Amino acid sequence: MKKRIFAVLMVMIMVLPFTIEMSNKGIVVSAETVEEKIEKASKDKQEALDKMKEAEKAKDDVVAQSEQLEREIDIIQTEIYAIDELIAQADAQIAEKEAEIARIEEQITLHEEKFKECMRAMAQTSNVSYIEILLSSKNFSELMMNLETINEITEYDMEIIDEMTRLKTEVEDAKAVIEAQRAEQEEARAIAQEKYGELETKLAEKEALAAELEKDIEKYKQVYEEARRQEAELKNSLNYSAPGSAYLGTGQFCWPAPSYTRISSPYGWRNHPIYKTKKFHSGVDLAAPGGSNILAADDGKVISAGWNGGYGNCVVVDHGGGISTLYAHASRLCVSKGDYVSRGSVIAKVGTTGNSTGNHLHFEVLINGKTTDPMAYIK
Repeated sequence: MKKRIFAVLMVMIMVLPFTIEMSNKGIVVSAETVEEKIEKASKDKQEALDKMKEAEKAKDDVVAQSEQLEREIDIIQTEIYAIDELIAQADAQIAEKEAEIARIEEQITLHEEKFKECMRAMAQTSNVSYIEILLSSKNFSELMMNLETINEITEYDMEIIDEMTRLKTEVEDAKAVIEAQRAEQEEARAIAQEKYGELETKLAEKEALAAELEKDIEKYKQVYEEARRQEAELKNSLNYSAPGSAYLGTGQFCWPAPSYTRISSPYGWRNHPIYKTKKFHSGVDLAAPGGSNILAADDGKVISAGWNGGYGNCVVVDHGGGISTLYAHASRLCVSKGDYVSRGSVIAKVGTTGNSTGNHLHFEVLINGKTTDPMAYIK
């Protein structure tokens, strides 16, 4: 029985080192496992950032399309206003022509009535009139002259009626032209109104799409923040060196980017250049030229050298005593994990890998896994 238990324990001891390690405090997660979790959180963070950028670009495109649609809608609306004004003018002109036609018709009717009365009167008294004309006429020439006068009066009345009829026809023709023009404007307005409706529908679709993309952006931001939080917590939980352990360095940090001495972005809260929101900056940025040297701030041991999500190519040096330094966004790494480095030695080259807007060195100082203002150590 004791031999069987001993055999089981031996198997467990052989398996456990791959996932856990024994310490005076009990069983804890090994550094390798934590680093793997950090890498996963970093990848999740980068994926969320990439998706957020894609959604933001898509939203920007949709917003630009919406703005173009709004401009087209404004143009169509202006055209509709102009057409409505022309239609209103045509309606006024048509009403004016109708009133003019009515006045002419009234005058024609009055003259026709007068002419008819005159003709009836002449018909009733024609015999007397002719006798009186004959008796009053001194000769034949005078008789013909009197008869011609009567005919002229009759013809004058008929000419007035004909002229009024002609005027009425002209006004009616003018009215017909205006009505035709109005019909064309009504047709143009119908086409413009249909186009306006189509643009409004498209705009509503774009606005709905922009709203959905905004939701996606917010979702990716939350995923990013959660992954960033997990990454930070995991980094803090990774005990690079015990607080009471021997200090490996000289105690004096050198400037890690000798080719550039100005701080382009200090430690603390700032408006993030990529996410456009207020973020805590966990280090200082030195915008050194690409390919220039990155130096180890002090003696120590390289505990991490490789890709680290948003940090890009990154080196972490443990100086002992719970103090470590981090160098991010490198274009090339000159050391490997496990190497011992001396103060001022070249450990990497400046670059713009990871979440970066240009060549620079992001430098952090961590005390027991928590960031602190590096300027207190390198001034």
